[in-house]
Amino acid sequence: MLRPSNSLLGSSRGARRAHVRAERRKFMGRAVGQGFGLVGDLWGTALDLVLLVSLPVVYLGASYLVLDLPLRFLLRREAPTLLTGTGLVLALIVSLVGLARALQDAEPVAPVRPRFARMMLGLGWFTAVLLTISDLVS
Repeated sequence: MLRPSNSLLGSSRGARRAHVRAERRKFMGRAVGQGFGLVGDLWGTALDLVLLVSLPVVYLGASYLVLDLPLRFLLRREAPTLLTGTGLVLALIVSLVGLARALQDAEPVAPVRPRFARMMLGLGWFTAVLLTISDLVS
């Protein structure tokens, strides 16, 4: 006599229960995995939005500090402290990263063309020069 190989066709009630439990476990595993994927996508989107909004401002501030702080120290308008020295080093790192990315033609974080991003970075440096001059004149 031939017996069916499918577990649903088995004569055992225990086999049917085991099959239902296994299917339920697979379903829950997929649901949890998709939930983690959704949360990861949401965090990634939030991070992209924060970078999109904050990086232009951070680049502008860093370029200003890189130009302004050393001139203040040289003209003795402000004495160097640990806080201003740390700010200068951090601003220098951010500026160098931005310039290196521009020189390597790296894709910008913002959804713009690389040429536009480089132009905006240049305008940021130009603005920083103007702000530094106006700060030192006053």
